[in-house]
Amino acid sequence: MTSPPSHAQVLIVDLTAGTGLHALRSLRPGLATNGPWRGLPLTGMPGDLQLDWHRPATAADLQLDGPPPLGVYVIVGPGVAPMLPAILAKLAHSGAAETGFLLSPNALMESIHLRGHLARVPPEDHCVLLQLPTSDAQALWMILLEQIDSLMRRTHTDFRRDQPNNTGEPMASNLKQSMEQAMAIEGAVAVALVDHRSGMCLAEAGGGMNMEVAAAGNSEVVRAKLRTIEMLGLRNSIEDILITLQHQYHLIRLIPLNSGLFLYLALDRQRGNLALARYKLTEIERNLQI
Repeated sequence: MTSPPSHAQVLIVDLTAGTGLHALRSLRPGLATNGPWRGLPLTGMPGDLQLDWHRPATAADLQLDGPPPLGVYVIVGPGVAPMLPAILAKLAHSGAAETGFLLSPNALMESIHLRGHLARVPPEDHCVLLQLPTSDAQALWMILLEQIDSLMRRTHTDFRRDQPNNTGEPMASNLKQSMEQAMAIEGAVAVALVDHRSGMCLAEAGGGMNMEVAAAGNSEVVRAKLRTIEMLGLRNSIEDILITLQHQYHLIRLIPLNSGLFLYLALDRQRGNLALARYKLTEIERNLQI
């Protein structure tokens, strides 16, 4: 591992009608409609990380020059399936440490094409496909930043040195960090890690409600749903349970690697984005170390 080079580059290939441009304008308000935009600084990242953002109307418009990018992320909207083969052919030899495809929820033909493509890509090429929870520009921007942040953590020693490192840290510290990440979700009111076998709350953050009561009550919900699935003979596992109140959403996210546990999140309906909250809670669940 080496330190990030000066002016490390991440290439964004925007194949959306307008969602990508709206997301980009959260970084640079007032940008013109036409691109490409090169050398856009991304603050908060090491090594003067910069974005090169392209919105090609055709594959021929995508001009790849200069040194290999650190990462390539292709934002895929509906209606671009015909140009995907040529785009993928151009990106095949980009030299990036990771190539990610952020797929809009209504890009159905594009999803079929990309899944077939990724099935043929060798593991060492480090390609990932992410299904966006919504077509919302804010959700796209936040997920894109998370992917870039994750890429930097994996590939650059200096960046990891300055960031929290979960490897080998005590369980209590990991749980605390997970609770803090959950409370950072826009609109989060309270969060807890619960053992539904006993109804006990193992960790919590936030306020506005009695989390011991919430833990016990939602444990009964989970146990009842698990019994119902068993009685119906359904060969499916529960991913999450959504309870909709007048002013709040209550999300229960089961943890597959720890079958007796679930994450519980209370979300303000006015301030929160449900789809984005579900996505973030899934990421927290995957990184949780018990």
